Amino acid sequence: MRPSDELDWDDLKLILALAEAGYVNRASERLRVDPTTIPRRLRRLEKRLGEKLVERIKGGVVLTKTGNELVRVARAAEAGVNSALAPHSEGYAVSGLVKLSGTDFLLDLLAEELVALQKGFPDLVLDLRPTNDYLSIDRRETDVAIRVIDKPHDSLVGRRLPPIRLGIYAPPDLAESRQGLPWMSWNLPRGVSEIDEFILSQDPDARVVARVDSFMSHARLATLGLGRTILPDAYVAQHPALASLVRLGDAMETAAWVVTHEELRHVPRVNEVMDAVVRGLKSFG
Repeated sequence: MRPSDELDWDDLKLILALAEAGYVNRASERLRVDPTTIPRRLRRLEKRLGEKLVERIKGGVVLTKTGNELVRVARAAEAGVNSALAPHSEGYAVSGLVKLSGTDFLLDLLAEELVALQKGFPDLVLDLRPTNDYLSIDRRETDVAIRVIDKPHDSLVGRRLPPIRLGIYAPPDLAESRQGLPWMSWNLPRGVSEIDEFILSQDPDARVVARVDSFMSHARLATLGLGRTILPDAYVAQHPALASLVRLGDAMETAAWVVTHEELRHVPRVNEVMDAVVRGLKSFG
């Protein structure tokens, strides 16, 4: 007997729901079953396969290596069905959970577009993850990611976004041309040396008085007079509360993409989220 003979589509939907929801109660809501049936179905499936699929932990569940492999199979099957049937239907259902990650200021710029998206598709659940870390799409830590990169990894597909333009900003009392001024920088391992070097190129006697891994926090602290900083022009332009900041000049420009895994490229809810990201950030280019 082949291993596939031990599985049916309901089994794959069970594993996919657990992976995407992270909690038994949420998975039961997605599957529209009583929460008590989830552990029973899972135990029966693990017994049939002779493999442990889920490790239960406090506050939720995580999948084993085999469980994650089945999630990959389930996503591929889901994408294949959607791709085959969508052209023959008047529309497609957009529902379920989509994890979207990106830096805090990018998700902030997308706020209106994401609200409109969810209102347009009430069964869509957005799991927004503002972070500077590169959450793994391969391991499904995120489904869609906005990344500051020149080119996506081979297993990822996506669309190029307008470049992110950064400027040097200062509170009014620190806008004059002199050396040894207070600045804010970052803790990020990949960014700290580049940003610190740029600061020193502008002000050889610069004093880094704070390191904050958030553009939004940088902006707020700058308005309170903490120091000069580097901020995305689009973010500053969208927030009247930052109008007091003085733009002193250009800092740098970085490429950006919105990406997902190639296995998710035909999933309707993923496509809608990616379209919303492109629409929402297009006007800031």
